[in-house]
Amino acid sequence: MTDNVDGTIRHTLEANEVEFQRHFDAPLEDLWRFVSEPELLTKWMGGPVDKLEPQVGGDVLIQIAPKMGATVFGKVLEYVPQQVLALTWEVPAWGHTPDLMGTTMRWAVEADGDGSKLTLTHTLPHDVFREHLLAAAWHLHMGQLGQLLAGNDEHYTIQQPEIYALVLAYLEKDQAEKRAYYEHLLGIQKAEA
Repeated sequence: MTDNVDGTIRHTLEANEVEFQRHFDAPLEDLWRFVSEPELLTKWMGGPVDKLEPQVGGDVLIQIAPKMGATVFGKVLEYVPQQVLALTWEVPAWGHTPDLMGTTMRWAVEADGDGSKLTLTHTLPHDVFREHLLAAAWHLHMGQLGQLLAGNDEHYTIQQPEIYALVLAYLEKDQAEKRAYYEHLLGIQKAEA
């Protein structure tokens, strides 16, 4: 399944980052509307976007899993119409999930050939240790966004079997990349079969 995972997990000195770059066969204006307008953002977030004030310092309130009580509280960090929306992404503990604090979300849109491209970057502190889960969740959310931009307007909820399989796939991909790095660094030659 690791062939199907297109998100990237980066480990830096400051943080862990989950990044996706996806092309959509939709005009830039349509993609921007799905990123910045609460009623359209709701359709691919999986829960209501109760508040998104389009200005630096504006309040953000997104119910990412309303049945489970998962709510994002944030502030807009960057807002450039038709280009960038960045915000803090603070999620207090819910269910069996501990706090997700000190994270940021950045959505950058741009024209891309006959369509448009979204670069999604979720940055989190090292001690959060949830980059594989977030990669899996954003993978599914980006898929839903693609469906919406293609005209499919069905209700969306993340299914547990999908998220479980993707978490493992992103973990495998990350570990394979780390192994390849160390093999290169140490000059380890793989034994031929």
